[in-house]
Amino acid sequence: MLHDALAPLGISSSTDPLDLDAARRDLWPRATLELRDGRLPASPSAVAWPRSAHDVATLLQLAQRLGVPVVPYGAGSGVCGGAAGHEDALVIDLKRMNRLLGIDPHRGVAWAQPGLLGQHLEDLLARRGWRTAHSPSSIACSTVGGWAAARSAGQFSSRYGTFDDMMLAAAVETPTGRRLLGAWTPTGKPDLLPLISGSEGTLGVFTDVAMRIVPLAQRRWLRGLALPGLRQAWELMRALMQEGPAPFVLRLYDPIDTRIGGPARAARKAKAGPQSGSPLLERLRAAVERVPALREHLLELPLALPRLINRIADNLGGEEVLLVVGYDGTDAEVEAAVAQVAPLLEAGRDLGPDPGEHWHAHRHEVSYKLAPVFAGGAWADTMEVASTWSRLPALHEAVRAALGETTAVMAHFSHAYREGCSIYFSFAGRGGVEVYDATWAAGLKAAAAAGGTVTHHHGVGQLKAQAATREAAAAIRIWRDARQNLDPTGILNPGRLFDGDLPHAAGPPPPQGGPLFDLDPVDRLARVDARAPAPALQAALAATGHRLRLPVDRPLLAWLQAWRKGHLDPTEAPLFAVQARFPDGVAAAVGPAPRSAAGPDLRWGLLDAATVEWVQVPILPLDGQAAAPVAPQGPEPACLPPETAAWTD
Repeated sequence: MLHDALAPLGISSSTDPLDLDAARRDLWPRATLELRDGRLPASPSAVAWPRSAHDVATLLQLAQRLGVPVVPYGAGSGVCGGAAGHEDALVIDLKRMNRLLGIDPHRGVAWAQPGLLGQHLEDLLARRGWRTAHSPSSIACSTVGGWAAARSAGQFSSRYGTFDDMMLAAAVETPTGRRLLGAWTPTGKPDLLPLISGSEGTLGVFTDVAMRIVPLAQRRWLRGLALPGLRQAWELMRALMQEGPAPFVLRLYDPIDTRIGGPARAARKAKAGPQSGSPLLERLRAAVERVPALREHLLELPLALPRLINRIADNLGGEEVLLVVGYDGTDAEVEAAVAQVAPLLEAGRDLGPDPGEHWHAHRHEVSYKLAPVFAGGAWADTMEVASTWSRLPALHEAVRAALGETTAVMAHFSHAYREGCSIYFSFAGRGGVEVYDATWAAGLKAAAAAGGTVTHHHGVGQLKAQAATREAAAAIRIWRDARQNLDPTGILNPGRLFDGDLPHAAGPPPPQGGPLFDLDPVDRLARVDARAPAPALQAALAATGHRLRLPVDRPLLAWLQAWRKGHLDPTEAPLFAVQARFPDGVAAAVGPAPRSAAGPDLRWGLLDAATVEWVQVPILPLDGQAAAPVAPQGPEPACLPPETAAWTD
């Protein structure tokens, strides 16, 4: 039926089994485990390759008329099962919508179609002297639309922001029509960009995306530092993010990752010199690798004894850890940044540029190193969680302990921000899907209990649906109401993102007092009464020796409700968390960690859909350097709608 209905549309499509097989799954390791065991995900009924927004709209109208589920598909590089496994679905594969549509050098904006691969985008921009500075490890096999759909964060997000921070405007097709978002939002209409970004194809299909771009860097400065332990390294990372210009890379390796990671080997060479022999572990591994009969079983012993391996790693806790720090930009910018942070960097032992340059040269290779693990009868995966600086040690300890029950685990810390940091756990184990599922359930439960977000940049998919639902709790009704308006028949990626069957508690009671409820000087965040007059709020903060990081000229709630993207540095976060109460008395609190990717950004919807009880916002010590005052809406949009923009190419 679907094949016959597609034929007259003039849009390229296929029901060939080979094409259907290619669209069955993404790169979720669990699906790879099942594939190894001979089990395939459900097959779609057809794949279509639109070339324009009009084609996408036509396909959605057809699917709605036939009641057929739709799976938007980019390059299939997702690792959470968000784009796979719908029986009888129509897959809308966007890879033929792959053009860079234009560049506006005056505003520093580029406009692209959603199927453009990340590396191709960077190559096209580089020819004109620009870049996005969005550098996910999957850059060769992920798309602009996928970045937007999952709220991707690249490896340079500490300085240039996540893709959510970079994205200024977008156009999406929905079953109920086209929507313009962000800076393209029509006057008087609500901006749905925070809601559709991160919705993973459940609210609409991106067809045009406008994003910030920056000039190519003239210079790159990288250093490796050896520090005596994790806590000292965390303190240095926090100081660098809060006191100095944001580095474009800031990566810390835990003790075991410091010993076996690629940058760590470069660090050891820098420490020991060229005449030094290899460490015993590396010499033993090299010997085993030379014997085929042993090499085939290299993983079996450590992965069969994960607790032992993790206890050995714990004994490295007193050893030095590696921190990679980097600044880029113009010669003058790099020189000024390095001079400013030089006193802070004296906390570590300088290992020179080699560890950082080694990481930079190999930063995209990790995505291609997992296949041999699966081929060897084991499995491996990664979990990226995040929290504020004050909660980071407990988050690291809790998740590492949970994963360590069944897997050998190590971690690095990256994607750092003023308020906190992401932890990226890599773990490997043996056993089937049951062990895999139990490992993930334990890790996600531990992350939530420690006050972290269950995902920082890999998205939700099927893997984290229940955990993301618990994290968002009652705020999910914002997403559900939008889904009812945009996709009333529920054809877009059904059954994904949130598990609607989980119950939600009434939520915490409203705080008492104010206008300042509490303040965290480590994370530099304050919970405040958003309706308090600006002078009263500033006076309450001043009594504690602090002030708002972003000066406001009206009550904070009104300022936040008027705020639009494009008028702040992407590293600025005007709103960190919010609690609001719906008319039925149920409260929702959103915002446990910086730049969570656990679905859409529901904070902004809560400001309008419920009674706000508190907001958490960034602060500074009184003697700190505040950001320049900024109006919530600038004198002109950050970029013009696609129909009227004067793009240069």
